[in-house]
Amino acid sequence: MRISLPAVFCAFLLLLGSLSLAGAQMRMRMTPEQRVARLKDSLALSDEQVSKIVTIFSESDKKREEAMASAGDDRDARMQAMRSVMESTDTRIDSVLTESQKAKYDEMKKQRMQGFQRRQKND
Repeated sequence: MRISLPAVFCAFLLLLGSLSLAGAQMRMRMTPEQRVARLKDSLALSDEQVSKIVTIFSESDKKREEAMASAGDDRDARMQAMRSVMESTDTRIDSVLTESQKAKYDEMKKQRMQGFQRRQKND
């Protein structure tokens, strides 16, 4: 049996694409606890703050799923729904943080937005 070079190349590209997609899905499926763990050290969150933010993330996940389902295939509606849920989540998290934590969180949000914009340019 003879395997052609183009067939091997196509198989490689398919494998690479599926691994990339799997990695992206894993990042997007972080649990609320995992997301809070990322914030805990950066913001020096208390146990009470951790508990409140886990609840906020859990509720936001549900709202995001509902909003995405109702938006259907309308890309603009999906983007608006995501933005709305994200803004609401950030506002609720701000209400749990101290002033110094808010400043750090604002910087983290700014970096998150810059990363998002870079990814948009690369797509």
